[in-house]
Amino acid sequence: MAINYNDEKIGKFYQAILHYGEEQRKKIEEEVAAFKQKELDEAEIGVLTEAYHLIQKEMAQMRSGIARELAQREMDGRRALLEQRRKIMEQVFSRAAEELRAYTQKPEYAALLQTYARNLSSAFQKEGTVILLRKEDTPYQQQIAEAFGQPCRFETDPTIRIGGLRAYNSAMGIMADETLDAMLEDQRGWFEENSGLTLAG
Repeated sequence: MAINYNDEKIGKFYQAILHYGEEQRKKIEEEVAAFKQKELDEAEIGVLTEAYHLIQKEMAQMRSGIARELAQREMDGRRALLEQRRKIMEQVFSRAAEELRAYTQKPEYAALLQTYARNLSSAFQKEGTVILLRKEDTPYQQQIAEAFGQPCRFETDPTIRIGGLRAYNSAMGIMADETLDAMLEDQRGWFEENSGLTLAG
């Protein structure tokens, strides 16, 4: 009877050891699994973080590249528009100069020169006034002198390409410009503002 009791006790003890061993094995397996999962999670987080930083870097470079390209395109576009505007402006003023030169061939041009001479006479009240004109306008000297109404002398000026008169008086220290060249040039500022060819800032 004592032997059976001992056998039973040993059996229970053995069962308890097996049960404890099984629990420990499961616990160790769970800890190993948890450790592996933690390592995997940390590795995954590390990979995702690295991927995120890489994506952010690539996006920043892409944005920077796009911004540079857009800025370059805008600059090239503005340069092309400025060049186109300059060409249009030169064409307009070239045609205007041709029209004015054609006008200087008409009979009424003589009357315009006389008007300019009268305008100049109001500023040049002393002797010694020199009136400058184109070589082509020398036939009008008598009419200009009469309209000026004071003693003066004439000189041709090759810088007057379209027509009109300039005058200076060294004693008075003044000069005046009544040329079609200057009047046309003065229109450039007005043309730039009112032609509709200005570029938005």
